[in-house]
Amino acid sequence: MESPERVSNQQEVNWEKFGLGTRDQPYPHQRNSMMRENSTDSRISPDYGGGGHQPYGANELFAEEQGEKPWWKSNFFVSEPVRFGTWDGVFTSCLINIFGVIVFLRSGWIVGQAGVLNAVLMVIATVSVALISVLSAVGICERCRMESGGVYFLVSHVLGSKFGGALGLLYVFGQAVGCALYVLGFGESMAKLVGLDSPWAERGFASAAVLLLGVINVAGVKWVIKLQFVLLIILLLAGLDFAVGSFVHTDDKANGFDGWLSGNLRNNTFPDYQDGHSWFTVFGVFFPTVTGIMAGINMSGDLQNPSTNIPNGSLAAISTGLFLYMIFVLFLGATCQRQVLLNDFMIAAKVSAVQVLLLMGLYVSSMSSCLTAMYGTPRVLQSIANENVIPVIKILGKGVVYRGDSYKDYLFENITTELLY
Repeated sequence: MESPERVSNQQEVNWEKFGLGTRDQPYPHQRNSMMRENSTDSRISPDYGGGGHQPYGANELFAEEQGEKPWWKSNFFVSEPVRFGTWDGVFTSCLINIFGVIVFLRSGWIVGQAGVLNAVLMVIATVSVALISVLSAVGICERCRMESGGVYFLVSHVLGSKFGGALGLLYVFGQAVGCALYVLGFGESMAKLVGLDSPWAERGFASAAVLLLGVINVAGVKWVIKLQFVLLIILLLAGLDFAVGSFVHTDDKANGFDGWLSGNLRNNTFPDYQDGHSWFTVFGVFFPTVTGIMAGINMSGDLQNPSTNIPNGSLAAISTGLFLYMIFVLFLGATCQRQVLLNDFMIAAKVSAVQVLLLMGLYVSSMSSCLTAMYGTPRVLQSIANENVIPVIKILGKGVVYRGDSYKDYLFENITTELLY
């Protein structure tokens, strides 16, 4: 047995040469004594990043800086990664997609056709269908490590990459069709606003909108989130303006607004279908309102903790959307004449206290839905291309820029949107 003096004279091993120790971390032979002093030394226990599944060592270049300052103070001209949370990353993206132009322009028509009672049932049925999809996504998020790819990642994780690629590609084209409809509606409204009654003027405004949104998306997700906050505030102010206006206006029968004490709620309770419409055709008009609920899931690659952010943000957004839908349906049904609800798609603007504010919300609702779709769908397309599920589109996975996104996917989405209107 060696004497203590001989052991103390032995040369210590420089573990740092082998990458096993740092200046801030004890050597292996010193850990036992330090752990006796503090059994929960944070320098020894693994520290995981925002996503909950990878250590900070994988992103150590920016880990310290991100922990010290919020995202809105980040340097927007340096390619540093920024992770978002429940409210800025998921809730905002979902709500500006499900509180869209259909609510502003077709809520009155739906009440006029189906009546208040059936309109409420349609809202509940629509939200229930969306809730099933959200809860399914939540179940997957809680049981696996979320990665970039959004909807494609969820479907491929459950059904396999073949089914995931096919459904993901359909989702991408579906979002492109939706974007085309949104920007074309925006182009038509802007052309009428400036007095240009020409299809070329409408397409010109629509193309300008697509180009502007494309530039914002290429600039980075930080700019998208900042713009989304501005758009969401305008949308919520427009909804508040509508609710306040229903109480401020005392009598405006010339526009079909009779007020709360007119007895219109009783007259508008039951359906009065016209022009061959039925419960299902009217339901089909309102149902596309919630198709953007997956927008928060497509942000999975930019979230701090996707397994927590996606469930909380999506459920909060769909609850807020349900509340706003009910406000429009009940307020219009209780204050306006049925004939006006059937014929005047702008009745919500006439009910509002400040008509300009609600019109701003109407225009913004078209742009906001398109903005998030044009950012999320290229990432879904890139994930499909990177895994070579569909060999024809493999080229879209190449050309990765400094943020990990491919300009080819953004360009493909923009061109597809342009060709569809």
